[in-house]
Amino acid sequence: MKYILGAYSQLPRGSSREEYETLVSRQLKPLLTMVYGNSSYKLLFRLSISEFEYLETYYPEINMLINELCRRGQMEILTSSYYDVLLQLIPSHERASQIEKTTTYIRRHFTRKPRGLWFYNQVFNPTTVPALSLAGLDYMVISTFNQVNNITESTRPFYTEDMGKVALVFPTDDRFGKLTYDLYRKTISVERYLSDAARMAKETSNALTTIMINLDQIMASEGSSEVFRVLYRNLGDNCTLPGLYIQDNEVARSHYLPNGIYGRDFSIGKASSVNQLIYDSPVLSRNYGTVNMLRDVIRDGRKSIDDRKNADNLLMMASCSSLYFPQECDTPAIRRSTNRNVCEIEATLASMPNFPLPQETDIDFDRSKEYLIAGKSNVSYLSRRGAVLSRFTVTSALFDLAFHNGEGLFADSFVPVNPVRGASKEIRLVSKPYEVTPLDKKSTDFFAKAPQILLGKSPVSVTKRFKFRQSTVIVEIEIENLSDTKLTGFTYTNTVNLALPVKCSCTVPGGELSDGSSVQCQSMVIADKGCPVTISIVLGEDLEVARTDFEQKCRTWLGDKSFYEYTQLRINKQLSLGPYEACRLSIGLRTEKRKEKHNDTTEQSAP
Repeated sequence: MKYILGAYSQLPRGSSREEYETLVSRQLKPLLTMVYGNSSYKLLFRLSISEFEYLETYYPEINMLINELCRRGQMEILTSSYYDVLLQLIPSHERASQIEKTTTYIRRHFTRKPRGLWFYNQVFNPTTVPALSLAGLDYMVISTFNQVNNITESTRPFYTEDMGKVALVFPTDDRFGKLTYDLYRKTISVERYLSDAARMAKETSNALTTIMINLDQIMASEGSSEVFRVLYRNLGDNCTLPGLYIQDNEVARSHYLPNGIYGRDFSIGKASSVNQLIYDSPVLSRNYGTVNMLRDVIRDGRKSIDDRKNADNLLMMASCSSLYFPQECDTPAIRRSTNRNVCEIEATLASMPNFPLPQETDIDFDRSKEYLIAGKSNVSYLSRRGAVLSRFTVTSALFDLAFHNGEGLFADSFVPVNPVRGASKEIRLVSKPYEVTPLDKKSTDFFAKAPQILLGKSPVSVTKRFKFRQSTVIVEIEIENLSDTKLTGFTYTNTVNLALPVKCSCTVPGGELSDGSSVQCQSMVIADKGCPVTISIVLGEDLEVARTDFEQKCRTWLGDKSFYEYTQLRINKQLSLGPYEACRLSIGLRTEKRKEKHNDTTEQSAP
């Protein structure tokens, strides 16, 4: 019996320094040192490009050790898509170039060209099979436990085919994947993990067994790196690598590997595919739609070779799968880091006449197009649903102020002053379809009208006018009582949700507006040394403004944690309107890049 033993990590870009350091100290150093010290050990290995870059910056000696193990023939490194782009979510002509870019990086740094492919989070689609042959690869490694139908496709190497192209598959032993997942979920102890791993290794009887251990799932458990010593010792000296196995053995079996989510790197829940995971989440579908829209702009635009190369490189990084995955990739810090490349593409294309951004686009697949307003300082997306800014990119700082799980910027609602028991406390218009009309040829002024609503027994009209200027957005709001009776007992609220890189101070005349407090004011400034921009908000009159800072509870590789997500400002105006009377208010939001140096905010969402 022969066996292949491997280790892999998939920490996404934007992961915390603590996670990288834990991976290095508890897993990479002990594992690589052990393999280096025993010439009979062989290791199949996979890290993401962002992890290799981290090692190059902070631990170049580890990269040197990896290079030496490759030179001695003790290690094969698996290639993958660049920055872990999900291959099935990008056009077919981009897949081979994604793999080739990763392959080139590994070959240049570790002197050996990879021969095998790893799929990020083990999401497989048969349409990616032709990309293997185009990229000059010999095999792929993936678990064949299919979460969708809860079956294991095969336990022995086989060839799978699609469109006349074939790929050799080394299926991993799901018993060890499930055991590692149980340790990660803390349903078993480290001692139980190691003893069960030893028992299963002794029971293994296949002619070839491939075992891949997810380092991310075990790194929080001290002592878990001993699993590799346990497996090497119990499986014996017949350790091999896929490249060596191919040289000495022929694989005659064929099996069609269907589309699916394989292994246990994350839980699919009730979804039946990655596409369903994306489309069921407004935030994830918006991310996916934005990247696809930008891809179409780059493809169709008139461009020079240099412009196209720059845009394609940005698009490759912006397509990172961290934008689309829940659970361990769902921290605000990771999403901001990944989304920064999307913002950079928007800023780049907005300044290049050869790449005209569309004036209307449906980025969130809700069958309602949004208006796209590209300026020198900001790129805005005005949604017909709720007449809110669903995306607001500050091009000078490369981040999206609306990049959060909230409602966007300038959402309307009405709150009863004394709500009747059992009645709704707040009437929200964020999901209502507004009639939105451009007022000028340049599409910088818009008029939006909400469907007629009832406040108590009074019909009310709400209209908004948006004026987009170089670095300022002005919103003029009119609320009209359409009945012949007086309207009282309601407060109009306009909500501005700001996805700030860090929790910033909010200064108002006479002091500071802190979390959980409110104040009567006409202007405020949001900024501190950790924020790359200054945000100024000016109101047409003194109004009550309440501030709330929201946190997001996330599962990380090091346990459940809370992260700062966004700051909500609620601008309130109490209504008292006579028959057919209207009231007006205006909100001006201005963004300016801070001139002084500010801290890097990549990880500052961490507690």
